[in-house]
Amino acid sequence: MLKKILALCACVVLTATAFTSCDKGGNSSSAVSGASSAADSASDVSESLESGNTNVVIDTKLVIDGEEITDKDDLVMCSIGDMDISFDEFRYYWLSYSKQLKSLGYDFETQKDEVLSLLKYQTVNDLLYTYGLMEYAKDNDLDYMASDEDFETAYYSQLMNYQTEEDYVKFLTEQGLTDYALQSTLKSYLSYEVAYNSLFGKDTGKFYVGENAVKEIFASDKAVRCLQILIPYSACVELSEEDKQDWDTLTVNAKYDKLQAAYSALSDEEKEEVKKKSLALAEEAAARAHAGEDFYSLIEQYNYDPGMTPASGETYSDLKGYYFTMDYNYVEEFKEAAFQLAENQISDVVTSNDFGYHIIMRLPIDQDYVNDNIADMTQRYNEVNASVLFEEYLQDLEITYSDYFDKLDVDSIS
Repeated sequence: MLKKILALCACVVLTATAFTSCDKGGNSSSAVSGASSAADSASDVSESLESGNTNVVIDTKLVIDGEEITDKDDLVMCSIGDMDISFDEFRYYWLSYSKQLKSLGYDFETQKDEVLSLLKYQTVNDLLYTYGLMEYAKDNDLDYMASDEDFETAYYSQLMNYQTEEDYVKFLTEQGLTDYALQSTLKSYLSYEVAYNSLFGKDTGKFYVGENAVKEIFASDKAVRCLQILIPYSACVELSEEDKQDWDTLTVNAKYDKLQAAYSALSDEEKEEVKKKSLALAEEAAARAHAGEDFYSLIEQYNYDPGMTPASGETYSDLKGYYFTMDYNYVEEFKEAAFQLAENQISDVVTSNDFGYHIIMRLPIDQDYVNDNIADMTQRYNEVNASVLFEEYLQDLEITYSDYFDKLDVDSIS
């Protein structure tokens, strides 16, 4: 999960290649550079790019208090631990999120304060997640930097997308990049992969948890297995005749989406009325469960959790339930209630802030199921474990900012 989340947070699509952020310091308008052996392989690139001797200059601006800062070559905008973030790198992220916010309809004039806050937070947050992972590996005396050879191969592979220097400059300009920022982005992406594998990679990571250890965890009181009936706050909302069409043929997920859409259109007072009716429905389901009715049948009748639906060719009685520890990213109220239950015990109605009403049945861990699915369960456990450990590390990781950072405005960087 950590790997996927970080890749999403920091990922940027550059033509056919996806990269994340940056490396340490540098020159805002550096020349295209790289090993001659890598350059020789770029046979489809124009002679000027292939030579590695052409200056690719992108006009960049930083305006603070109405004055343009002209000396940006060695400007560090912030530092993540010991790793400095150059203006070029910072600019790339800043401009990327500016585009995203504009596409979402934010007005940079009337919502200036909100936009500025979002720009600062998201830019620094994504840099933190990329560089933080590298710092984490470095602090554990593990490999965290990509090799020059891997970088050069990736860099010249990118250059081969452009037939002329003009094409390359156009691409950089459209993406809010400089040549240096592109190189830095590639280096940090590749180094991120190295750091992740050193820390959490299967059979290579310092903190990787193997299959036997995961089996032991799921045989202990650190893990639970449970079924649930989810009745959302929106369960009893009145639907339009159009939304009611073919209701019985819809998937649980499709039904949930229709209920949520209708519920979100209500006033606060109307929502409270629907909540009361949905709670009464949840209490009805809980009462039937406590009276001894088959819990699997009650799931089929009442539930709106897509995770509690049978796979193709199976029935509700085939449901295996959720297997998890307290570290799993499940609804907090749901997790706490599940761990408080004894095996085969059914909860009262549990209310969660985000979803609604849960009726939970804790089941014994099926060790045969664990053994049969240990590869997937080990992968899932390690994703969760990596996220937990990394988030803990980030809590103490120092971020320092340049004097310019606090003076940034929404249009300071271009």
